[in-house]
Amino acid sequence: MVTNEDTEARGKVPEYGRDGNRSDLYRKTADLSAESFSIYAEKIDAVHHYSKKQVYTADKSGNSVLLFECLRVIYDPLYDNFDQVLFVDADIICNTEENIFDLAGDYDVCGVYESDIRTDQSGGYNTWDYDDKQRILIEEKYARNNIPVVPTSPPQRPSCIATLNTGVLIWSREARHKAREVFDPWYDYVQDGIEHNTPYWLNNDQPWISGQLVKHGFSVLGLDQTWNDTPTHYRDWHGDYGDGAMSAYDKWRDQNFLHYTGGGNKVEMLKHHKMDLFKYI
Repeated sequence: MVTNEDTEARGKVPEYGRDGNRSDLYRKTADLSAESFSIYAEKIDAVHHYSKKQVYTADKSGNSVLLFECLRVIYDPLYDNFDQVLFVDADIICNTEENIFDLAGDYDVCGVYESDIRTDQSGGYNTWDYDDKQRILIEEKYARNNIPVVPTSPPQRPSCIATLNTGVLIWSREARHKAREVFDPWYDYVQDGIEHNTPYWLNNDQPWISGQLVKHGFSVLGLDQTWNDTPTHYRDWHGDYGDGAMSAYDKWRDQNFLHYTGGGNKVEMLKHHKMDLFKYI
């Protein structure tokens, strides 16, 4: 979790009190997330590292640059001695004792595809399959950056553009070393977005990493939604803490990794923690 002037430039979070300070909210939720994964790491006999420093992207600027700090797990020799590294966004609560590394097998990378994350409210996260304007924006940006457009394959749900949610990714050692050799320069992708004024969601790490994995032939295991699920997307829950609210809670209470993506959802994470809805914190 890294915050700086670029974080505040994204604006206030209106759900977060009078001042809506984004950096303060992000740090509080990140500390909760880190606490949950520290407990998890001890349970599964793993090493836990909570990073608050901008290391890999320190010399770059741009409103989406901080998101590419996740590439540190690839390029920083600090992680070279580990067979597998799990990167997790700092707005996720670990809600399980099941060892995610047991699922990885011999795959290069493991994660949950956007099209496999289903919600009660709006289908999947793969909005480009329902919105031609979004799909065209992705296709045009990929074409400018020499990234192929490839659909998902079974057993994943159909999507015209295979895209992982990069908030939860397992990287094998071999995959990290290969990525160092073959991945395109990520900052070129960011600068292209600045030049062409592409939306923030398209100029971040997620479409870039997904495109690189496809372009360079990495083997990818699609994990079940339980490893990257968003509690607030279940019906009858968001903003409703009266009778019937627990019907939605019952849907996510046993999900493994709870991802509170977006500013407003991070406020919900603090509320859910105060209500003692998480299993281990």
